[in-house]
Amino acid sequence: MEKGVTLADQPGHWSLRLYRAGDEDQIIGLFHRVFGKERSLAHWRWRYRDNPEGAQILVAVTDAGKIVGHYAGIPVRATVDKKPFVFLILADNMVDRDYRLGLKKPGISTSLLTKITQDCGAHDRSAIMYGFPTPEIMRMVQRLNEFIPHHAVRLVKSVDGEPHRTLWRRILKLWCQICSPVRRVDRFDASVDQLWERCRTELRVATVRDTRYLNWRYADCPDVTYRLFLAGGTMGIPVLGIAVLRIGLEDQPVACLVDWLVPSGAKVVAHQLLERCVEEARLAGMKELRAWLPPSSTWHQYLLNRGFQAVETDFIGVRSFTGAVPFALLDAHWYYTMGDSDIY
Repeated sequence: MEKGVTLADQPGHWSLRLYRAGDEDQIIGLFHRVFGKERSLAHWRWRYRDNPEGAQILVAVTDAGKIVGHYAGIPVRATVDKKPFVFLILADNMVDRDYRLGLKKPGISTSLLTKITQDCGAHDRSAIMYGFPTPEIMRMVQRLNEFIPHHAVRLVKSVDGEPHRTLWRRILKLWCQICSPVRRVDRFDASVDQLWERCRTELRVATVRDTRYLNWRYADCPDVTYRLFLAGGTMGIPVLGIAVLRIGLEDQPVACLVDWLVPSGAKVVAHQLLERCVEEARLAGMKELRAWLPPSSTWHQYLLNRGFQAVETDFIGVRSFTGAVPFALLDAHWYYTMGDSDIY
């Protein structure tokens, strides 16, 4: 067994260590016990093992070898004022109910968070780590690890306002989709890299949205069929913009605009992509279309002008490890979408 930090707990002793090959079976079992829902082995492998940037996975293990705690980080490449960094998305913080001490004592959850924070801060290119905690957990991480809450505004538009279930309307909409300059693709090709290079000059802080990232995040996901839309990219026309749509969210009739990459001045392209996403959501029987786009982005106000409403705020807990990425810069210029989380 690798050397770990051994601590005592009421049910027995446990220690922290890095993930080892084969741990995933126990991790998936722990996920089911803690959250009461299933996660496939294929999903776990896609999220962690197959991430092109690797993964950072910590587990708490009893002396008998049972995994009773887990915390993971999903690294993504990012650009901050044109310099390369790594952002770490915190995910799957879970502790077996028999080993929970509560937030006021140094239990497994606190120890996992402290250790993963230390490990992340030790890497030269690590800029920030962030996650999506409950308000209770947010208070804990603010106290223990200098996390600061960032508020992500949720934008919502009703897409249930028009009759769209008649056969004639379906035929008409399908015909419009065929003739549309926006097309659906299974994967993004290298031409999207050129779009990213054009857009990155406008984005001071953002995840690198190139083909390598986008295909891993959306096309390769085994549990969700994301709809990938492309404007341009045919007949010698460069790719002008992309949108990624998710239909349905945990059995809710909700569609999510999970990613969006369009140059700031391309309003015609934006209109074409958004209309396609709205119609796809309507035809699928969805009632709402949701999105995250920060107020600093041109596209936040654009969506408000197109009938979206800012209805509530989601918490993002953020910790910075370098003076090159102060919280004030993130708060003012971080470009993120729902796809930058592990939720959507």
